[in-house]
Amino acid sequence: MCHSALAWAAALLTLGCAARSGWERTEARACRPADPPRICVRAEPDRALVVRAGGTALVPGECAASPRRRGGPLRVTAEDGRTGATDSRWLRTRRGATTRITATPAAKPKVIARDRCSGQVKTDMPEE
Repeated sequence: MCHSALAWAAALLTLGCAARSGWERTEARACRPADPPRICVRAEPDRALVVRAGGTALVPGECAASPRRRGGPLRVTAEDGRTGATDSRWLRTRRGATTRITATPAAKPKVIARDRCSGQVKTDMPEE
C-alpha cells in the first residue's frame, strides 16, 4: 500500500498536474495537437448534472480548456441535481486531447472517450 502511494506521489512530481484552476468554457468544437487539454461533459438529455473541474462549473454539452498546455491529473466533481448525489475522482488529461466525461447515476465522474485533437470538428457533442 505504501509503495503504491509513493509511486503515485513520484508520478505527480515527475509528470506534474493539470492546472487546478483557471479552466475556461470554450465554444470551440475543434482543437489542434498543440492545444491545452480540454474536457467536455455529456449526459442524457433530461439529466440535471453539474461537473466542476479546474475552477469552473460545466453542464451537459459544455466544454472547458486548461489555461496551460500541460496535461496531467485533474480533480473532477459531479453533482446530480435530481438526487443531490456528489462524487469526485482524479481524471487524466492530455495536451492536444479532449476528455469526454459523464457521471454514473451515483454522480461518479466517468470518462467515456478521449479524442486526440486534429483540427477536425467533432460532431458527437450536441449543440445546445
